Amino acid sequence: MTADFGTARGIDARAHGEPGARTFQLRIIGSNLESASLWLEKQQMQALSLALTQVLSQIGRPNRDSEEISAFPEGPDHDFRVGRMAIGFDPSTGTVVLHIFDLGRGEDEEEPDVQVRVTSDDCASLNGRLQEIIASGRPQCPLCGVPLDPEGHACIRSNGHSKEPIPDDDRAEDDS
Repeated sequence: MTADFGTARGIDARAHGEPGARTFQLRIIGSNLESASLWLEKQQMQALSLALTQVLSQIGRPNRDSEEISAFPEGPDHDFRVGRMAIGFDPSTGTVVLHIFDLGRGEDEEEPDVQVRVTSDDCASLNGRLQEIIASGRPQCPLCGVPLDPEGHACIRSNGHSKEPIPDDDRAEDDS
């Protein structure tokens, strides 16, 4: 059965831990004060940010500074790992609709575990926060896109042989 949160009173994102060992959380408080703590993978957070960026650009709304939920309950009503999400836009209300499915649910199940509507202001704030969290992670290898570890990186695109650091773009331009 779907928990319909109505229009969210608050929605934010958080990262816990150090880059390379972080966990990611989406927190929602619904119109009836029902709460959800949803745990995501970084790739899911990136996909959500990309989808929100597309929707916000289509409605002509830029990102804005993020706002954190100040009074989130310690024991949320729903607390699960996200398996998949769907996003839509309802032009009649001007809200983005998120359908969120628990990781333990089958792919053939059509009813989401949580459904919430998010205003364009809250989407702009959430997307700003998602982008801050994503940018604060480990830098990516410009050749293969894998996050760079402080211990070093054997890039698959260099066939794993090169242990040399990849030159910065600025340094490569100076050599020409």
